[in-house]
Amino acid sequence: MEDVSPDTETPVVGPSLLERRVRQQNPKVSVLKSKLKKGLTCSGPKVRSTLKGFFPVVHWLPKYKLKEYIWGDVMSGLIVGIILVPQAIAYCLLAGVPPIYGLYTSFYGNIIYFLMGTSRHVSVGIFSLMSLMVGQVKNLCFGQFCL
Repeated sequence: MEDVSPDTETPVVGPSLLERRVRQQNPKVSVLKSKLKKGLTCSGPKVRSTLKGFFPVVHWLPKYKLKEYIWGDVMSGLIVGIILVPQAIAYCLLAGVPPIYGLYTSFYGNIIYFLMGTSRHVSVGIFSLMSLMVGQVKNLCFGQFCL
């Protein structure tokens, strides 16, 4: 039998490197308390961030260049109003409801989008194609049932 000298032995890897380590977990109650405390604290920057998230107009309105943008915005508003009023009235007549509801739905949608919308290039409102489709469905008769 051969004797193995201590110089030629391979190094032994300690059991701490090969054993599975179990992480100590904080109790769920303390984790929940710390997350609630962090999430429910109120500070100035957090309020501003929340306001800007819900109402993006708060972010861009102070930077609005009135002299540069006002004429384009007035012209856009007039064009949208000229198109939207008859379209809203026609939509309501096709749907069989009083015309004032069409005006409410067309203008309130734009006002809400002005306050809470995030894109500058979105068309909000009712469309002529939708009006024609509702009018066609309204005039359809299915056997004995007429809509």
